[in-house]
Amino acid sequence: MINKRAGNALDDELMTGPDREDGILERPGSVGTAPGKAVAVDLDHARIIKLPVVSDTRGNLTFIESSRHIPFQIRRVFYLYDVPGGETRAGHANKQLEQLIIAASGSFDVILDNGYERKRFFLNRSYFGLYIPGMIWRELENFSSGSVCLVLTSDFYDDADYYRDYQEFLQAVRG
Repeated sequence: MINKRAGNALDDELMTGPDREDGILERPGSVGTAPGKAVAVDLDHARIIKLPVVSDTRGNLTFIESSRHIPFQIRRVFYLYDVPGGETRAGHANKQLEQLIIAASGSFDVILDNGYERKRFFLNRSYFGLYIPGMIWRELENFSSGSVCLVLTSDFYDDADYYRDYQEFLQAVRG
């Protein structure tokens, strides 16, 4: 089930997941913790994080400090821009990498999928970031004209950390 436009938080609203450290989704038939096997991550573990805002009549400022505002050390930063209308980006899952996705300009949707359910987040404020732990499939779509998607990651690029085929991801999660 997709919650259309879920995550469209108001300025003073902060959406968070349950007070659970591991974010593991316990479901009958899930892979569990067998050696070499992945487990399904509860989608509630992915969450909107409100970033600090310094308001000023000359323009606002938002900043992000590693392990203070986000739950990881920043090792890499990249951004998507000039995405043509109708295009979808991402379409992968990371095994361990954590990300914070921010609509630095404009807006877009992020669809998250843990292999059992899907959830849609609408990002349109530069002071809200979507935290995504590892083992969650993500797709980005519905980019507005001139949008910029800023992504902060917990580690350097490693092709071995990616599931790029959805069926392989499902096999890893479901067994």
